[in-house]
Amino acid sequence: MKIALVSDWFVPRLGGIELQMRDLALALRERGHQVRVICGVPGEAEVDGIPVERLPGPRLPGFGIAFTPAVFAALRAAIDSGGEEVVHVHCGNVAPIAHHAVQHCIRRRIPAVATFHSVLKYYDLPLMALNELHGYGRSAVRFTAVSTVAGAALRPLLGDRAVTAIPNGIDLARWLVKAFAAAVAHLPPGAARLTIVGDGDEMAAIAAIIRRAGMEDRIRLAGRETREAIRERLHRADVFLLASRLEAFGIAALEARAAGLPVVTMAQSGARDFLRDGEDAILAGDDGELAAAIRRLVEEPALRVRLGAAAALPPAGVDWCEVAPLYEAEYAAAWAALA
Repeated sequence: MKIALVSDWFVPRLGGIELQMRDLALALRERGHQVRVICGVPGEAEVDGIPVERLPGPRLPGFGIAFTPAVFAALRAAIDSGGEEVVHVHCGNVAPIAHHAVQHCIRRRIPAVATFHSVLKYYDLPLMALNELHGYGRSAVRFTAVSTVAGAALRPLLGDRAVTAIPNGIDLARWLVKAFAAAVAHLPPGAARLTIVGDGDEMAAIAAIIRRAGMEDRIRLAGRETREAIRERLHRADVFLLASRLEAFGIAALEARAAGLPVVTMAQSGARDFLRDGEDAILAGDDGELAAAIRRLVEEPALRVRLGAAAALPPAGVDWCEVAPLYEAEYAAAWAALA
């Protein structure tokens, strides 16, 4: 099957959507499909052997978001000229290219699948307006989300339309520092150390919080690291913490679980789809529970061992050999709906 993957974002920009799209493209290619990426990010015309069509035109300064008619005209031309049998659109929080692609497929009756990678919790009015203007809920587009949490947030856009949860997500909330500081209060200085991996606009604010909490000797900001370096770091760690509430999926938590680490995260996170509270993870209801969970794992080595042993068992349904066929089924359904 010839498949176009469309998104506002793609590598060399790094993030959950970008890496998931690349990995999906590679998995589909290995399964015999012909895959092309259409995106709004400048870069090479080929990534790991996958052809990439990068849309020309200006972007909103500081954000990189498409906003001119020329970009959308180029997007429509790219979709129309490719000869793909199905268009798979990947949507984030703010995704004008992705949504324009969905709308174009609706108008042109092009078989399409739309995957939502973010929890659109506070977007009810814009989503309702999109549905009213473009008929998302009435269209033949197949809608998927990276977790049941992300799927439930699409109700204003889709009404009662079914949303298939197919695993694939990342974010680090600044309150992780405060929860860690509360957890290790009055413990010996060497009892626990926290390393935060990643980069972004909030790093300066997080560094300031660390200084104000007097945690410079216990918390290290490692910055952005390669997947290989992160894998090595996970294998040297004892516990993995993911503090964001609006985590659509939680790919970082899944990778930590695959490395055999106990995971502490929020119960509201999409990671609850593959984590089991009290078995391979601790799911916290609020910041207080998050801090208490961290402290328990610092003070109770036996609990770390028990949760880690369960986490080391291969999680079901999340390997690409299992995920790729789920998308193939959606592509086939999208094609059949317009046949």
